[in-house]
Amino acid sequence: MNGQAYSVPAAGIAAPTRRPVVRRRPRRGGWVALSLLLALVVVVVGAGYAFHWYGPHKSIGGRCPSGVTLQGNGAQFIQPLVAQWASAFDAESSNSVNYVAGGSGTGITDLSSRIVDFAATDDPLSPSQHASLPSAVLTFPVTEGSLVIVYNLPGVNGHLNLSGAVLADIYLGKVTRWNDPAIEINNSGVSLPASTIQTVHRSDPAGTTFVLSDFLSQESPAWASGPGKGIGIAFPTAPAQSAPHGNAALLTYVEATRFTIGYTDLTDVLTATNPPSYAAILNPRGHYIVPTLASTASAGQDIVANSSFPSSDGNWYNVSLVNAGGATDYPVVTLAYLFAFQATDRGFAPSLAKSTVLVAWFNWVLTTGQASANANDFATLPASLVSVDQAGLSTMTFNGASLPICS
Repeated sequence: MNGQAYSVPAAGIAAPTRRPVVRRRPRRGGWVALSLLLALVVVVVGAGYAFHWYGPHKSIGGRCPSGVTLQGNGAQFIQPLVAQWASAFDAESSNSVNYVAGGSGTGITDLSSRIVDFAATDDPLSPSQHASLPSAVLTFPVTEGSLVIVYNLPGVNGHLNLSGAVLADIYLGKVTRWNDPAIEINNSGVSLPASTIQTVHRSDPAGTTFVLSDFLSQESPAWASGPGKGIGIAFPTAPAQSAPHGNAALLTYVEATRFTIGYTDLTDVLTATNPPSYAAILNPRGHYIVPTLASTASAGQDIVANSSFPSSDGNWYNVSLVNAGGATDYPVVTLAYLFAFQATDRGFAPSLAKSTVLVAWFNWVLTTGQASANANDFATLPASLVSVDQAGLSTMTFNGASLPICS
């Protein structure tokens, strides 16, 4: 028909029937899953900002973040060195390190209160101090320095010879006059006055007090069983006594007050406008040694070469550089330490950027920064201790993730 051809089914075979079109409803499960996933992303991103996971950094793992400020507090002992470190690190990284130097005790208190990113002391944390902190803290020795015994004796030139035992008796109030035979016997030819010795010590908790008391505890059984060692010990009452607050105030008081004796760090003595006189101290080999950079470094090297040290998360309380065994070693030497939370998210206003810069700062101090130590009369850290520190740095985390050392 109409010229169109068509076929007729063969007999007995039914013509095929067209199946009805089935219109399927779209699956709702995929949209639900996608909506839930987007909601989860929003929640995670929001939590990240709420908990300061993000910061104004450029990148992580390669180039360091910039524009970050780290806050520190602690020992006045190493303040000149930390100040130089901070300035150089700022210039190289475009990040700032603000170090207050309010004293070792204040530094640890601020770290415990989580109002600083790191603390610095010239004494290791005691087990009770570790236990009182809100989270695990790592210990990083960063340099070595000397404690110096300063005094004001008009007309007496040179370095007075003092033993640890005599120094302990002075602070115990047993040796009370400058011309006591216990002092005269080791200072032949020196005309010593009959004036009363005025002892001067820190009134605030101080790392320098810890170093002095550690040395005196090793030199004097009476001191060990009496005041003992610590950053805030109860000093015995001497016939004349003063207790300024802070290292600078102690040094100024000794400089201005005749017949006084006190203690401070080598850098402050050598850089003082009117440097006070300071003593040569008897070492275990029987030599009176004047504190210098060389006698400080040799003491540290001798102790480190013959000692084993804990890991950064271990107990450093009994680590001491006092009374090294070398003939030329100055006997009152100490390590200086930096402390930070191992899990940086437990610290002060934590962010990923700040945590990354904190690790970079510590690593810079242990490497590039060591070159500045000698110029400030501190000894560079021996390589074996740098290795201990860098192993500790590798355990620092932010929200459970390891922190890279950026550059």
